[in-house]
Amino acid sequence: MDATKDYYAILGVLPIAEDVVIRAAYKALAQRYHPDRFGGAPEEAHRRMADINEAYSVLSDHAKRKKYDEMRGSSTQAGDSYFDGDADDSPPHYDPLERDWMVALKYFPDLQDLESHLTKISWRLAYSFKAYLLDEKQFENRKRVADTMEAKFLELYFGTNPTLVSFARKLIDGGHKRAAKALNEAVRILGSNTDPDRVIGRIRREFFSPPPQSPRSYTDAELAQLILNPCS
Repeated sequence: MDATKDYYAILGVLPIAEDVVIRAAYKALAQRYHPDRFGGAPEEAHRRMADINEAYSVLSDHAKRKKYDEMRGSSTQAGDSYFDGDADDSPPHYDPLERDWMVALKYFPDLQDLESHLTKISWRLAYSFKAYLLDEKQFENRKRVADTMEAKFLELYFGTNPTLVSFARKLIDGGHKRAAKALNEAVRILGSNTDPDRVIGRIRREFFSPPPQSPRSYTDAELAQLILNPCS
């Protein structure tokens, strides 16, 4: 057990994830990075599988998971795995839940919208939503489950300040992952009680300030006119 590793991020689940979500996430990732299925280098597949197996061995064991959580503490978590914009961080080609999920969609079509909304935050969060509903049969409470999962995710990575959480929602909805990562880092280091205007202002200046304009190019005729009429 290594407390410096984020086993939850490796499996792509929240620290408050139910056992069923952890099992489903492990199964999907194991299918994705199995050496016989993975399209990349075998060494990369073996490295990923080693990390996945290590994470699952801890999080699937209640005693080990409790000890691991105690070692890590309960502060705001680093969101590198969610906000780095890694091109490889995409849903697995094989989804063991897909067949059952398609049946559920026939009876609850709005599940598609709920899943899509969570996918904008993280495909792994959306997958946790699917796994939970299918295992716990909570389809009648689907909207509440989705809202609860989203709220817990945002609190975990952006703290409890409503202004900062609202800003985080806007960044995620706009696809600004680098800015969201910077916000996560700020909250993790400064805490939820820091001045939100200071944090938001800094991130806006860093990621959204317009670039300086290049000096205007003038034609020879315009230059001559400026020389003759400097105040015009």
